[in-house]
Amino acid sequence: MQTKGFIIKRVWVIAISLAIVLVSCKNDVSEFMQAFDDEPIVSPLATELGFSKDRPLVMGMNTSYAPLQYVNSQGLPTGYDVEFTKKLLMRLGIPYTFSPNHWDKMSPGIIGGKYDMGMLVYSSYRKDTTNYSDAVFRMYYQVVYRKKDFAEFDFRHLKGKRIAYMKSRPIGLMLKDEEADGYPITDLNEAIVDLANGKYDGVICYRFQAKYHVGLLHLSDQLKADDLSLEPREYCYASHDKRLIDAINAELKKMEAEGIVDEIYGQEVAEHFGDIKIPMWVWWLLTGLVFLFMVVYVVNKNRYNRRLQSANAQLQKNNKALQLATARAEESTRMKSNFIKQISHEIRTPLNIICGFTQVLTTTDAELDKAEKRNMSVQIIDNTERITGLVNKMLALAEINSSVVLEREDHTSAAVIAQEAIKAAGINKASHVQFKLVKLFGAEQMFDTHLRSAVLALQQLLDNAKKFTEQGQVTLQISNHEGQACFVVEDTGTSIPVYQAERIFDEFVQLDEYSDGTGIGLSIARSLARRLGGDIVLDTTYTGGARFVMTLQSQQEETA
Repeated sequence: MQTKGFIIKRVWVIAISLAIVLVSCKNDVSEFMQAFDDEPIVSPLATELGFSKDRPLVMGMNTSYAPLQYVNSQGLPTGYDVEFTKKLLMRLGIPYTFSPNHWDKMSPGIIGGKYDMGMLVYSSYRKDTTNYSDAVFRMYYQVVYRKKDFAEFDFRHLKGKRIAYMKSRPIGLMLKDEEADGYPITDLNEAIVDLANGKYDGVICYRFQAKYHVGLLHLSDQLKADDLSLEPREYCYASHDKRLIDAINAELKKMEAEGIVDEIYGQEVAEHFGDIKIPMWVWWLLTGLVFLFMVVYVVNKNRYNRRLQSANAQLQKNNKALQLATARAEESTRMKSNFIKQISHEIRTPLNIICGFTQVLTTTDAELDKAEKRNMSVQIIDNTERITGLVNKMLALAEINSSVVLEREDHTSAAVIAQEAIKAAGINKASHVQFKLVKLFGAEQMFDTHLRSAVLALQQLLDNAKKFTEQGQVTLQISNHEGQACFVVEDTGTSIPVYQAERIFDEFVQLDEYSDGTGIGLSIARSLARRLGGDIVLDTTYTGGARFVMTLQSQQEETA
């Protein structure tokens, strides 16, 4: 029992001793663990950029740029930048070391390659000599002044005022333009003390610096800071190695998305706005308004683009229609001119014949036998009929575009219409063609139509066949099926190209402008046929010459 109690006492003594040792060594253990945590694993990126444990990245830092970066009382690098840079380089797997130096040495050291990297305010004057990362955050200017001298700092009247400022070319130029006395400084803490003692009328620095140094020096009762309406500056990483900056940019986006930037800088630097804390709902409201504006803008822009495209398409369509109409008008004008010339020739020739023979016949002393007189009389009659036919065509031309339906009050047959048209065209007496009439089923069947117009329409087709068949045959087939009369005029003369199948029915169109005629016969024929409830088409399947098909509808059948 004594042995057992002795062992228990010894265990308790050892446990208490270990606890005392652990408590006394707590700080040492923490520092050891921190040192262990700060030891990065060397990444392939570090190796590619030439960094290793033996050759770590050298991070230049300002010894007097509190609270972002400075050296504390123990001589160690301290500040928001130091903490953030450690996290950044640990994530990138790049070994590092800090090299503290005076503010004036930072920019030349980074540009000259003494430091592998540092943090600088973006300057357009240095953009060609070094590489800047994306902004970690933006820094806003404030002016610090004595409360007893100014209830509110009047920045519109700087002439003669003594203003100290951290070395900055834009601030220096602005003070010079306003005729203020500018004093560039490197130790902001010292400048704040000098301001309180009356050496300066104001000190220009960044917002977080003003708050930090006034609080550190316990001068908040004497000094006050106001925001300045100056363009904020971007605080970035800088390096002569663009590959390193590209890697940092990629990692900064991830850290921003994870909230690490706000976690380290947020309350004191990035989000702090003087003495005013902007509520989060304001940011959400602004974001919503911006989003709504973008949606409205995109919708209106798309709607406008669609309207513009539609208007352009309509304009192009109208332009094409106008061009086509212009071309048609020009062609119509040309064809009308040819028509006038042709009709003048068509009338003048028979008139000359009539006048000539009439003068011979009326001459009292002319000695003519009966055969010569009979021949002259026939010539006079034929040319008179020719002129009469031209006049009738001109009269029919006046109604060619009429939409008035002709009254079909004549009870007749296809055979009668064919006989009248053959007689009017005189094709059966033509010496240069063989004419054949073929009567098919229903040729003698009676139906109602307008006889004179039907005859005139068929006459135009027969005249056309006779005209363009110099030597050959013309056939007229007639039929009637259930009240629809059909007339097929087929010749062995000049064939008509398929693409001209509709154009030949236009007014004044002559495919051969050197041939006789007026170019209105087919137009008149189709117009009359359509007004009689039928139509005239060219059969494009026929290749032996030309074949026209005319249909006429009985009024009773059409009504039924």
